[in-house]
Amino acid sequence: MEIAICWLLLALVVAIAAQARGRSGAGWFLIALVASPVIGLLLVLVLPSRANQPTPDTHVKCPDCKELVLKEARKCKHCGCALVPSE
Repeated sequence: MEIAICWLLLALVVAIAAQARGRSGAGWFLIALVASPVIGLLLVLVLPSRANQPTPDTHVKCPDCKELVLKEARKCKHCGCALVPSE
């Protein structure tokens, strides 16, 4: 019984670690339950973090150089093109 409780708690730790790194907490919880919490945690730590990657909600492409810049930016940081901030 104690092993099952420890297994669930460690799978929960894997889910929290995955969520903090921008990945699906529920999916990694299931992976940790089925495979092993140790294997799940190692995989989460080895995979690159997705927490700070640009999304369409936060970034737009510059019309001149096609690089991603923040939506609130007035000037492209890559080419200096004047941008119109979107609301």
